[in-house]
Amino acid sequence: MSRRRRRRPRFKAWSWLAFFLLVAAGVQGLREVQKNLPLPEPRTGKATKVFEVMYGARVVDDHNNDGDSFRVEHQGKVHVLRLYFADCPEKQRNAYNEERLKEQGRYFGGLSEPRTLAVGQQAHAFAHQWLTQRPFTVYTKWQGVFDSGRHYAFIVFPDGEDLSAKLVREGLARIHTTGTTLPDGRSADRYEGELRLLEEEARTARRGGWAP
Repeated sequence: MSRRRRRRPRFKAWSWLAFFLLVAAGVQGLREVQKNLPLPEPRTGKATKVFEVMYGARVVDDHNNDGDSFRVEHQGKVHVLRLYFADCPEKQRNAYNEERLKEQGRYFGGLSEPRTLAVGQQAHAFAHQWLTQRPFTVYTKWQGVFDSGRHYAFIVFPDGEDLSAKLVREGLARIHTTGTTLPDGRSADRYEGELRLLEEEARTARRGGWAP
């Protein structure tokens, strides 16, 4: 007695279509879940090769904030950031920054200490105004500033310009500290050249530290 062959089930075209639609829906659902996941915890070890981006950060009032260094809060954590490329004059004298004040005054053509401090206070007010009145995005590689607990960063505003460039244009910072390739891919050398042009503009217009 011969056995009947069992027919293998055949998938009709509509079955395959339904299968692919289910897969696509699952992928889309996974993407939606990923969108709502919190950003990973920031790293605080060695500098990373790529920038970590902080959206929606806000400046935190602190007596140590100045023109190029300040505290920002992001997702419940407070970070102390230091700008790349720009070094603002000190805003107050202490037992450790006398030589630094002299160096900063010489950079701007030989400012007296009181005048240098005044420019530092102006830089602080300028940076505070931008950071409190406009949204900004932080780009950092978590590159440490010596052992100070601070990390270098770019602060970029909706107009596409970062705070370092704005400070240099106003004559409130010297082009002096650590630099790096920018988040948009511009090299450090190219960006420094652009800052030199802004500095010349400030000097010609006699702004900030370049004022007579």
